[in-house]
Parts: sequence; structure tokens; C-alpha cells
Amino acid sequence: MTQDVSLSPIPKTGLAIITGSANWGLAFPEDVGMPGVRVLARDLAFETPYGVSENWKLLEFDASITAEGRTRQALCMYSHGNPRDHIDHSCHRRSFWVLMESGVTHVVACSTVGAVNKAIQPGDMVVNADIIELTQTPYSLLPGRQRFDCSGKQIVCPHCADILAETARAIWPPACRVHGIEQGLVAAHAYGPRLTSPAEALAFRSMGADVINHSIAPEATLSREIGACFVPCAFVTAGFNDYMDRSRGSLLQEDVLPSLSMLASRVALETAARIPSDSACSCSSLKSPQPAERYERY
Repeated sequence: MTQDVSLSPIPKTGLAIITGSANWGLAFPEDVGMPGVRVLARDLAFETPYGVSENWKLLEFDASITAEGRTRQALCMYSHGNPRDHIDHSCHRRSFWVLMESGVTHVVACSTVGAVNKAIQPGDMVVNADIIELTQTPYSLLPGRQRFDCSGKQIVCPHCADILAETARAIWPPACRVHGIEQGLVAAHAYGPRLTSPAEALAFRSMGADVINHSIAPEATLSREIGACFVPCAFVTAGFNDYMDRSRGSLLQEDVLPSLSMLASRVALETAARIPSDSACSCSSLKSPQPAERYERY
């Protein structure tokens, strides 16, 4: 921790937005200019058992735009840029410890994905239903070795996913599609910053993946570990042929990201505002305590 970091108490709020590559080039949410959304505080840093978690914002949604008709607050962090001076995948454990202490029950995570399903095209939005992450998330927050089980059967909240897809379909470009959770699409996870090789893309496709994401596994898994609903707000910046073309140095299609980042950011904010604090889903029950004899007797 640097000496000039000023630590803040963790505010209590039930909502979190994690931004990422879907919001590149934007100050989020300031540049979106969405009515009813304002930044109460920025550059917040919080102490955790795993080190300091920095670069947080505290947002406020006006009662006029929320599901319940009352003011709500949300914590917001740019996932890929925390910390900003080096790659540290353990940042997810620190950030979700903050969300756990805050009492967060709903997480909206923004990102971009590459498609390995030829039917999914750059510019499409994908709300996947499942993930592939063969190593499991190495930075767990579960207390003890065998005190809890976390089911992966509902890794994405179907209720939040329906709200996101409905929100996106109202404003997403008509030339592109919004693939909802009902399509059962699968996102494979591969840690960045190196993008996936052609051989890796084919391997993920052969395992049943439709898209590839570089942040979804720790975000989805840690959401499950803190008992929160999770929904990804992601759009496609590379298609199957982009992965396979070895003659091209770049993977991403140049015009997709800048044209859709603002729209995706708006979708994330509107979705967060529309998610009710008491969503009728079973996500919180998927973290289950285990009998004491499983960890006390050895």
C-alpha cells in the first residue's frame, strides 16, 4: 500500500456494478450522462484481509428510476484496472470481500467476449447461462476448507438476466442481436491479458463454449460465494474467423468496441436500476453450510 492512499469505511449497499472492457474509453458512469444516476464519491480505497482494494466509486440511483421507487446506492469498480500498475488476478478476491462486507446481493459485471460459435457475430450481446472454468477460481472467499458448498447449477441469475436482456433489446442496434439466457449459451473463461490462441479457441469450442471471456469466472464464482445474484453484460468484439486468421496481428474488430461501449454502459446502468432488491430467485440458497463433522472430524 502506498502512503498516500486514504482508506474509507465500506458503505452498506445491496448493489454492485463491475466495469471492464465493455466500458473502455469511458469514465463510468459520468460519460454516460444517464438521468437519475450520480457519483457520490470516487477514488475510494478499502482495507481487506488480502490487502487494499482501490479505485472504487459510490453511485446513487434516484428513486424515479429504481424498481422500488426509492433511492438506491451501488458500489462500482473497474475490474481490469485494479490495480492499475500491474496484473494481479487476486484483485477479484479483494473486491468481492468488499462487496461481501457491504452486503451486496446483486452484481452486474460488464465485459466483452469473443465468439467461437459461428452463429454469434461481432456486435451481438450475449447473456450466457453457464461457464467453463476448469481450474476453478484460485482466490476463494469461502471461510474454512469444507464449511460450505457452492452450487454451480445456476451460475447466472435468470431473473436478473431477463431484466438485462429486456433492457438491452430496447436500445441495442437492430442490426445486432441480443442472445438471452434462455438460449443456454456457454462462456469459457481464460485469464488475460494474453488473448486466446486459435488452438485454445478450438479447444473451448469443442468443450461446448459459445464465447470466451477473460473475467467472468472469478466474478461469477465469487458472487456465488458471497450469496449474490450475478449477471454479465457482455458484447462480442471478435468472431470465430477473427480467432482463426493467423495472418492478422489483431484479434478485435476495430469498429465494434467504440461504437457499442456507450450503449453497453447504459444497459448496465438501466439494468442495475431495474433490479429489485428482493429478486424472486434462488441464487442465495446455492451457498449451503455443511455439517460440522465434515470439517471438525479428521
